[in-house]
Amino acid sequence: MTVFTSKIEYLDGFQKKFTDSNRENGALASYVEKQLTLLDQLVAEISPETFWAITPDILGIDAKLVLVTEMMRFDDFSDDEIIRIVENDYRFYLKELCGYNLGTKAKHSLVFNVR
Repeated sequence: MTVFTSKIEYLDGFQKKFTDSNRENGALASYVEKQLTLLDQLVAEISPETFWAITPDILGIDAKLVLVTEMMRFDDFSDDEIIRIVENDYRFYLKELCGYNLGTKAKHSLVFNVR
């Protein structure tokens, strides 16, 4: 498990996977750039008053980025197909990662409060 303590380390982890792939240009690259821009905006808006409203969106962006890096290694999926799948599935990624079935009610936790 990679531990990161800064934005640069976090982004470098995704950037390395992206540059190692053959997907550096096109729709997927634009999608990732849009997500990273939104992430920057949301992080800049965090305050004690906005934390609970913004954190689910940040968790959602993180899930999207992880799913993109997992799926882009499959050459049989086009960029548009990957984006469609990611947008449909990101809300459930952490739940499945923690061993829950989609029909199972997850524990009361911030981790499962993804938007």
